[in-house]
Amino acid sequence: MTVIKTIIFLISLVFLQFGCTSQGDIKIINRTEHNLYLSLQNKDYTISGTETLQTDIDIGTHFLFFGTQEKDIDIKLEGETFMMQEANSGVPTGEYRTETTIKVEVDKTAKLYCDPTHAGVKLINLSNKDIISFQYFTNKSSDHISLIEDSLFPADSVWSRLQATVSADSIIYSFIIEDETGQIDSSYQNIDWLVIDEQLRIEWE
Repeated sequence: MTVIKTIIFLISLVFLQFGCTSQGDIKIINRTEHNLYLSLQNKDYTISGTETLQTDIDIGTHFLFFGTQEKDIDIKLEGETFMMQEANSGVPTGEYRTETTIKVEVDKTAKLYCDPTHAGVKLINLSNKDIISFQYFTNKSSDHISLIEDSLFPADSVWSRLQATVSADSIIYSFIIEDETGQIDSSYQNIDWLVIDEQLRIEWE
């Protein structure tokens, strides 16, 4: 009887040591003052300004001497003042993207530090009317750029990243808003302070 118990114990020990599900972590560190939006393995997350999100990733069954040690994870990540930027030998190229693949290793944490890359604008509809138009133009061009495709309903909001103004390239923004009654607000003119990580917040009442 003792021999049988010993065999059962050894078999159980083998399963515990040689057939474990492995995990790694992804940590997103938001170093902007505004929201980040993450899509990962069919789940959506909002990471508030200056906050951090860490989540477990199942990599697969790992054995003592062999098994899956890493896994490529597709993510979509963008922010109200942030986009992932391509780099060449650590030097930013100015090319941006919202999707990438992260290599996650067993028992390790893949970290993404998200520093601001843009300025931004956010419009919040606090009225009981639809907003039918939200546009801007700059000192660089008189062309009106629309920031909404459909009506913005009451209690909804919309945001957009904007190229930030810098000392070597000053950009002045002007915004025009119109609701369903034809009321137009053009008071947000000649905004020249939208530097990196600054967001113009407009509450329409």
